[in-house]
Amino acid sequence: MLSKVNRFLTPPRRKAIYGIVTAAVVGLIAFGIITTDQINGVVEGIVSILTALATLMAFLNTGAGPADQ
Repeated sequence: MLSKVNRFLTPPRRKAIYGIVTAAVVGLIAFGIITTDQINGVVEGIVSILTALATLMAFLNTGAGPADQ
């Protein structure tokens, strides 16, 4: 599954996605559809989710060391 995602998300595609998302957010803010506070809230939520996922991955993928037994 991850290999399919990696094959699809080539560097040029990622660069295009970054540009499109940035332009869309700037446009939404410029036309008053969303506020910068709303964007900050979304970013904070995404960071919280990524932090929780990273912690879960670390917990699941690290074994007990010799000192822990």
